[in-house]
Amino acid sequence: MADLDRKLIEILDILSKSKEPVGAKIIAKELNKRGYKIGERAVRYHLKLLDSMKLTKKVGYAGRVITEKGLEELEKANILYRLGSIYSNILEKMISANYRFGYVVVNRFHVYADFNDVLNIIKSVYESGLSVGNRVGIMDREKYAEITTLCSLNFDNILLQNGIFPLHECGGIVKYEDGKPVEFKEVIKYVSTSVDPLSVFIETKKTDVMGIIENGEGYLPANFRVFGVEFLERFKSILEKDELKCVISYGTDNVLGLDVGDDKVGVALIGGLTPIAPFVENDYYVEINPMSSIVRLESLHKFNKIPREIVNKKSNVRIKTVISKMFNAMAKVSYDVDEKDGDVIVNTSYIDKKYIDEALDLLKEGYKKGLGISDRLGIVEEKNKVKIQTICAVTLDGIFLRYSIPVIPRYGGILEIVEDKKRFIDIIGYDGSSLDPHEVFFNRVDCETTFLAGFREVHRVARDKLEVILNKLKWNGIDTIGDPNNELYGINVNKDMCGIVTIGGINPLVLLKENEIPMTLKAMDEVVRYSQLISYKDL
Repeated sequence: MADLDRKLIEILDILSKSKEPVGAKIIAKELNKRGYKIGERAVRYHLKLLDSMKLTKKVGYAGRVITEKGLEELEKANILYRLGSIYSNILEKMISANYRFGYVVVNRFHVYADFNDVLNIIKSVYESGLSVGNRVGIMDREKYAEITTLCSLNFDNILLQNGIFPLHECGGIVKYEDGKPVEFKEVIKYVSTSVDPLSVFIETKKTDVMGIIENGEGYLPANFRVFGVEFLERFKSILEKDELKCVISYGTDNVLGLDVGDDKVGVALIGGLTPIAPFVENDYYVEINPMSSIVRLESLHKFNKIPREIVNKKSNVRIKTVISKMFNAMAKVSYDVDEKDGDVIVNTSYIDKKYIDEALDLLKEGYKKGLGISDRLGIVEEKNKVKIQTICAVTLDGIFLRYSIPVIPRYGGILEIVEDKKRFIDIIGYDGSSLDPHEVFFNRVDCETTFLAGFREVHRVARDKLEVILNKLKWNGIDTIGDPNNELYGINVNKDMCGIVTIGGINPLVLLKENEIPMTLKAMDEVVRYSQLISYKDL
């Protein structure tokens, strides 16, 4: 489906937030609040369009409701609109809540497991102090347990009610040792992603909450905020009366390895999604709905919670963004397009030797489909494991740079291809994440209709030279080069730049994942000689 007009997306968003059918009058009023000057008549026209696409459904004279297809489309449509939606939703919920009067922001989850098992795990998280507040909702729905937890935005709401405006920087994971936070290990900036950062870290099993509970060592989902240093004393007085007990560290220079900036205070908070992480860590099927709604605090049960000590700890570690890692990796590329040899950057994956025959067949199939950057890969036997090496797209950036063509990586994400129509449906900025976006999205693509892809830009004056290099190279890595100052697959290209869409270097490994071959994966991991790799035809 082609990307929808923004007004249509806004209408779907309005309908998605209502439990009842909504009429044109209410929709027009809400659209006006959102900056769209549109009347009831025009709204009715747009609703008919949405009806024709089966994204909405008329319910008598009561109004419209969004359909399942509409909800699915809302999750994919207009990637640039959704790029800011996470941050916008954070601000909306923070302002709309009122902790002082008992109206709180909650996350909701469905855990498909025995109810008693769910109850025991949830209790262990709260009793270990790894939650936002001590309130939780938990219901036995027979097929699943429904869990409601307080979001860390409630602490931001308390700050706001006391005249402190916290700027939401990023979500990440914090390493714990001896039961105390040590440093942030990975982060994703809210303004650089179309997906919720903490959901991503939990779903990709980057957390280890049970490890913290059982032996004091593990990885905790956490958020990071900053505010003006003049508010520090007021903040400290708030902490003395704080009921949520979700602050793990704060400081004015460096907080758990994150630079705070000049004249600011940085605060690290326990993520409200933390209680659900142990279920994902133990392979339970979980549906996660962060920042889902605002409810009465009194509707949630009280659990026993033993607060943990706030640690004012700096760290010598500085988290590197993916873009920093990419530029350093480019410097290691020495491939010569005339000699057809040189050093290249590869992604690595390890599988058990017993899967090797099946894996080779799948890889051969994938490379035949053109899923690889080139036709070569590495197969290295190491004890009971086999290491698979696939060329990383950053190799292309390094090759272009060797020929004085600066290509700027901007996003990694999911490219959807349906009936030859292509669009990005999720992206993360390389300059806003420490974790490679393709590692984040690896489990969300199938290489049938969804693929890992990158988005880059090159100045229009370098396009001809770049195309000469590509013709000599004869690799598959570039999907398309767009025209200057035009949108490409849903992403706006900057002035005088050409957009470039690259295929993800780990796409061939998706076929192994889809066929349930267990593996570990590391993007942009090693430097190897191209001549040491083999053609898929020789597998």
